[in-house]
Amino acid sequence: MTRTSPMLRRPAPQDSGIAWSGSVHGAPVVWGGELAAGHRDASFLRRPDVRSDKALHAMVFTHRYAVGSGMDGLGAACDPVRILLDENLFFTAHEVKRGTRCERGGCRTLFAAADRQHSDLNHIRSYYRLEQRIGVRVDLGMRVRHQGRPGTIVDTAGQYLVLRLDEQPGTVTAHATSSMDYETPTGWVKAVPATA
Repeated sequence: MTRTSPMLRRPAPQDSGIAWSGSVHGAPVVWGGELAAGHRDASFLRRPDVRSDKALHAMVFTHRYAVGSGMDGLGAACDPVRILLDENLFFTAHEVKRGTRCERGGCRTLFAAADRQHSDLNHIRSYYRLEQRIGVRVDLGMRVRHQGRPGTIVDTAGQYLVLRLDEQPGTVTAHATSSMDYETPTGWVKAVPATA
């Protein structure tokens, strides 16, 4: 029996620039093409603790924040119902130093994924040079077509991309240039293998 990674049990990552009404509760937030992190929003507290440093949390979209009647916002991966994050301050999760990261389950999992994905994406971007060759920067949450079937990049696996295809449950592991089309603002672009 194979176990599904915690990253793949979540909804597909979504870019921080989308309207919150279009986001999915629990979907990891992508900023700059990689997972995002942020500080807790204490602006609504009467007496926030300002004397000590606070841990940064991995960021997810929430539609169930406990204050009010399930308001929308950016929540902490460890508890998106009770911890709202500052919507004006984003960090790329892999850049957050280990001593300043939240260590609770959901956040710890996404921070570990962010570290691995950053390394994998750097390799894919530099080795296949898709941005220089065809104008495509490979990012998490990016829309793609693999063998003509549309989907979203949800994770990485070494030099491969992990896709969630729209019409198929589960995920597919695909090579960055093999039978891949990437969506850009001007339309779909076909990836071609790099020549030596």
